[in-house]
Amino acid sequence: MGKFHVTIRTKFGEISVEGDSSKEILELVKDALTLQTEVDALIPKERITPPMIPTALVPPSVPLPKKELGGIIEVTADGRAHITVSPEELAGREVIGLLLYWKYPEGLSTQELKELVSLNWKAVGQPRITSIIAELKGLVLKEGPRGKYTYKLSGTGKSWVETKLLPKLKTEKQKS
Repeated sequence: MGKFHVTIRTKFGEISVEGDSSKEILELVKDALTLQTEVDALIPKERITPPMIPTALVPPSVPLPKKELGGIIEVTADGRAHITVSPEELAGREVIGLLLYWKYPEGLSTQELKELVSLNWKAVGQPRITSIIAELKGLVLKEGPRGKYTYKLSGTGKSWVETKLLPKLKTEKQKS
């Protein structure tokens, strides 16, 4: 069996513990919480600053899930979109529409779309992504120089997601 790993965020940083059993983890977490209260008592509140992350490690700005996407898209710890709707219930154009809506008003490159579609739907190559985008004529805008395109939802595309796709998915989600 694998190791258990737990990370606790505190006012002064993170405490990580690792153990071979759940019993061992519980003991380590109790010790960590004791440590946290002891450190809190030692350090005056005005001296505690939020932990700093080196700028080289800060991920690019990650869009927060829009209120309309609640229950349909969640953001993973590494900042990627995770579609919670079953892949069998979605067509490729719907997956791409949701991902572009999640990133709206920014866009996604072909490579980013390929990775996100593969994670959320099924493994696809770049040619398949571009053919799906071609099906979305008028709903998706292509910007940038050849080979470095960024795809964004057009106003019509945004409206399509909001008025047709999201209500359909929310209805299906309520049924299941």
